[in-house]
Amino acid sequence: MVKKKEFVIFFLLFLLGMFFIYAYNGVTKAKLDIFERIEKHQITQISSVLDNIQKDIFKSYDIKNSQDLKSFFIQEEIREKYEHILSMMLTSDVKYSYVLYRDDNNKFRFLLDASKIDKANFNQKFDVDSYRYNAVYNLKEPQIIKQNNIENLYITYLYPIIKNGEVIGVFNIDFTTNIQSIILNSIKPIETFFTVLAIFVILFMGMTLMQIFHYFMTRKKIFTDPLTKTFNRNYLEEALPLLNLSHYSLAMIDLDKFKIINDTYGHKAGDYVLIQTGKILKNSIRDSDILIRYGGEEFLLLINNRTNAKSNIDICEKIRKAISKEQFFYDGHEIIVTLSIGFHKHPSLEKNLQEAIKIADKMLYVAKKSGRNRVISYDEIGNATDISSSEDISFVKEALDEDRVICFYQPIYDYKNSKIFKYEALVRIVTKDNKIVSPFAFLPHIKETNMHYKLTQRILLIVFERFKNNQKLVSININFSDLMNPDIEETIVKNLKTNPHLASRVTFEILESDEIDDVALFKKKINLLHSLKAKVSIDDFGSGYSNFKTIIDIEANFLKIDGSLIKNIDTSIKDFKVVKSIIHFAQHSNMQTIAEFVHSREVYEKLLMLDVDFMQGYYIAEPKATLVEVDELF
Repeated sequence: MVKKKEFVIFFLLFLLGMFFIYAYNGVTKAKLDIFERIEKHQITQISSVLDNIQKDIFKSYDIKNSQDLKSFFIQEEIREKYEHILSMMLTSDVKYSYVLYRDDNNKFRFLLDASKIDKANFNQKFDVDSYRYNAVYNLKEPQIIKQNNIENLYITYLYPIIKNGEVIGVFNIDFTTNIQSIILNSIKPIETFFTVLAIFVILFMGMTLMQIFHYFMTRKKIFTDPLTKTFNRNYLEEALPLLNLSHYSLAMIDLDKFKIINDTYGHKAGDYVLIQTGKILKNSIRDSDILIRYGGEEFLLLINNRTNAKSNIDICEKIRKAISKEQFFYDGHEIIVTLSIGFHKHPSLEKNLQEAIKIADKMLYVAKKSGRNRVISYDEIGNATDISSSEDISFVKEALDEDRVICFYQPIYDYKNSKIFKYEALVRIVTKDNKIVSPFAFLPHIKETNMHYKLTQRILLIVFERFKNNQKLVSININFSDLMNPDIEETIVKNLKTNPHLASRVTFEILESDEIDDVALFKKKINLLHSLKAKVSIDDFGSGYSNFKTIIDIEANFLKIDGSLIKNIDTSIKDFKVVKSIIHFAQHSNMQTIAEFVHSREVYEKLLMLDVDFMQGYYIAEPKATLVEVDELF
């Protein structure tokens, strides 16, 4: 943060600068006022003398017009008399003194010239260079002609000779004074003092402004993500002490299947998608909201409360729709982009921001597991038990130690034969007070940790024990990273080799979106499962950018079509066509298809039209701790 002293110094310098400007203007105005007073005094004195001369002329001689005045001054002795009188005005200040008149051709001519040198002759033409000479005649008022010189005052003073209301001649007095130079020399040190101080103040203000500007530019660079131009996590740490969480709702936003975009189209395409997504997000929120790039393709959004926090979830939905409707084109390819969003209406209810982020992140996990491209909101009343029960690694470790890890089972329905084809095993943890905790509350925080592998091992043992002595088929969810773990591999091989009858009834469901860096190794592990007589299913197929060749090469037995495609199949023609294409692909590749997320009768009936092999979803049956029978379905 910029220290307060920088702002204080700048403010004091600004006030000091204003004072110097005010003082300098005061000195300048005082100087101009003195000049005006000197000018006025000089003109008053000269006017008094000229008025007396005019009165003397009219008193002694009968002059009625300019011709009379010309005839009067044609007499040499008269000119000498008044030249002598006017010459008495000639001082170091008064340089020239004439009497002029305007002839019938509107030309000005000399009646007398009281100058000591370079005297003009009687009736000699006088070339004027100012309109004010004619103005004397027109306005019948004295006129002043000033010369532009800041140090000395040069003035031509035109004083009309008026008879019977008409101007018949003009006194022309040129005077100057160097008193201005004296005043300026007296004031100049003061002006210089204020000028120098003002320059220093301006320099210091400039240096302070540069420091402040440099700080804000540096701060912007430190706190801004260079790719998306949104805030980064550094900003979050900086702003955290100033945040009042009661004024915000919180959303965790993640781009679905982003790694597949990078792998399919390249990292430049991924950067393009992130840049465009950042722009859409910023255009969808207000200035009072805070958008932060929280991870690679993950954004944290603090939404300033509008009328109430409830309306903030509408902002999340608006963002989701804006992204799904946007067309992303890169290098001639259209890239389909969707968002999953976890929303927390009241983050201030948590101990701190990090705890609120954890909850929003768990909601994000639920959104992804529920089919992606959706907003899942945390209800602090309805879900408090599940969420608060999760203590990440320690919570799972304690559950394992105390044998509180169990499995629920959801039937996969064979509608063609009206029977249950098999069951999918789904992990649950029982809390100490007998509450059931869903996997979204703990799985995201133990992913790829040793505790995750231990949990997978326990699930395998639970399922193997449950199904070893019956005739039912079962599917077990497993990650590619699990297959790479030697302990898990040993557990699978040991149990299935000693019980081939069980092995033929087990299917391992592997996420299509799992990060598979070594395809050859992946195929080797799948071949190991096949060699044990187990089956392989590709889970969540179709939601990403599926590598069809790899799936064909590994000879998967089943394709489980992603729920994000199934859930809207009754209303979306596009999803309907995609599912139809997947089923067609599977049929020609000797794979059977399973449609998950069958949540309504309408979806169920649409799938009947597409000739999918099996179905799974809440419309058919919810997961339970017991193995439901066919008469319990629907």
